[in-house]
Amino acid sequence: MASSLPPFPRFVFTILEPISEIAGFLTALFRTPYFISAQYQHTSSSPLSSSPNAQLLALQLGNAYLLLALVGIAILQTTRDEKVVRAYLVALAVADVGHVAPTMWVMGWERVVDVQGWNAMAWGNIGATIFLFGTRVAYFMGWFGRGGGKVMGKEKGL
Repeated sequence: MASSLPPFPRFVFTILEPISEIAGFLTALFRTPYFISAQYQHTSSSPLSSSPNAQLLALQLGNAYLLLALVGIAILQTTRDEKVVRAYLVALAVADVGHVAPTMWVMGWERVVDVQGWNAMAWGNIGATIFLFGTRVAYFMGWFGRGGGKVMGKEKGL
């Protein structure tokens, strides 16, 4: 199915997004204290302490990032059914909103609009996710064209 996606969404959904999810997994796994403290840009000069609960949640979130990468690769590289891919991308678009909204709510309006003050985690949680959401919406609206290739052994029609 990935070959039937237009070139730009194909690159974003089959290469860029899984790489970013694997990066999230690795950061949570190997830099857990940073992963925890960077979720919320605190004003204190000292990093937040990492309770066992926070560490467990960070590692579980990292595992969810890995799962997303693996499921995305599996779906986009194995299915030729456009309905499956579209349903997968709709689910991700809903999850994008569910990821960005709480992040923005907890950060507060002042920090959300202070884009220059964002750390790498804020750029990932908000900037990258909004980019992915926008790419999904643009794909659904046909802004990238129909793509190429065949679906289910037949030429794609209009």
